[in-house]
Amino acid sequence: MQRLFTSLFSLMFSFLAFSVSASGSIYLMEGEAKPVVTSQAIDTVFISDPSVADYQVIDRTKIVVFGKKIGTTSLMLFDENAQTLVSKKLVVNQSFDEIIQQVRLHFPRSNVTVSNIGKQVVLKGTVATAAEKDGINDLVGELLSKDVEKTTHVWTKDEGEDEVIDFMTKRKYAGIVNQIEIAMTKQVNVKLSIAEVSQSFMENFGVQYGSAGRTAGVFVNPIFDFSANDLLATITAVGDDSIGQILAEPNLSVISGESASFLVGGEIPVVTVVDGGTNVQFKEFGIRLDMVAKVLRDDKIKLSLQPEVSSLDTQYADELFSLPALKTRRAKTTIELGNGQSFVLAGLLSSEDVELLRKVPYIGDIPILGSLFRHTETSRNKTELVIVATVNLVKPVEPSQVQLPSMIRTYNLSRYLGISNDYTPLVEQRAHDILATGGFKK
Repeated sequence: MQRLFTSLFSLMFSFLAFSVSASGSIYLMEGEAKPVVTSQAIDTVFISDPSVADYQVIDRTKIVVFGKKIGTTSLMLFDENAQTLVSKKLVVNQSFDEIIQQVRLHFPRSNVTVSNIGKQVVLKGTVATAAEKDGINDLVGELLSKDVEKTTHVWTKDEGEDEVIDFMTKRKYAGIVNQIEIAMTKQVNVKLSIAEVSQSFMENFGVQYGSAGRTAGVFVNPIFDFSANDLLATITAVGDDSIGQILAEPNLSVISGESASFLVGGEIPVVTVVDGGTNVQFKEFGIRLDMVAKVLRDDKIKLSLQPEVSSLDTQYADELFSLPALKTRRAKTTIELGNGQSFVLAGLLSSEDVELLRKVPYIGDIPILGSLFRHTETSRNKTELVIVATVNLVKPVEPSQVQLPSMIRTYNLSRYLGISNDYTPLVEQRAHDILATGGFKK
């Protein structure tokens, strides 16, 4: 009985070994060897392209195949009756052992494999951040000496010159397929507050921006004893538009490595005449924000901002015609901040001098005596644009955690007397949290 089971087991093992090795593919690295075993004696070995892979006979039922160069060839084994024992495809790939070691050395927390399909190198796995994904892609591309094509984000200026954002440069290497996935894509929320204040208000507040050596659109000294939110709260609490007012508070969220823009305003037509023909172009004005953001290692956020505030200028208008013109104040900066940090950008000054003359027709033109029938006014207004930005790493909330603001009906008498039974501090705090996070939670 024991001999019977032993014979049946040997027969089944031989049948499985023959079935597995009879068809399919054998994958080899350059210089790698693998055995091929048959259940019957081998009489003839055929390889279609010996320059890709070759073989060595071990005994009557076993040979060893080994890869010589990258490519594909066919292996066929025959018995003494010319019956096919094995018919396989031999695929020889490039060895990536050293490259995988370098990836693990530089990015120990990553789980990435490097393989190739034909002449294409495939990167697969999961990493924690986009910076790791780009770093592994660059490392493999440089180690393999692949041709690189650089793409980056470009800001187009009105003057026609393009500005390249260097830290947004991405490299695409020829022959590398990057299929690395990010465990959780980082999203950056930028809350921007743009305020226009009088210069006297800024001086009284304790910050002087007009000192020598500073130019418009640069960072300012720290505001001692005040935070960025305190500055905006003070402007709002004053309640006098002639002293200061909040022009806009855009709240933008963007995926790391992408761009976002914001515009509140309009477009004015600009008519030009070229070779007797009329051409109409529309130019944007209002409050505009262009930004690009990228999350670096250790949750540091690199941010490039280009805020702009423009308004129509009517000083060239009269009763007969008006020339379209814009008063524009813009800033541009690239900074690196931590999660939850803020910065203040200021120094964008605007000065308006208005002279007004009223007189009685004809009589007011008489020298000396006409001064009794004339009235003149001169007003000067200097304002400064203050931009406060706060950046946070955010993620979308679950549907069950969404808090919707509720509308509460009030009456003139209750508002006049300051009476409100329904509007509790808790409700007010929830509404403030929703608006402050822009629909996201940290």
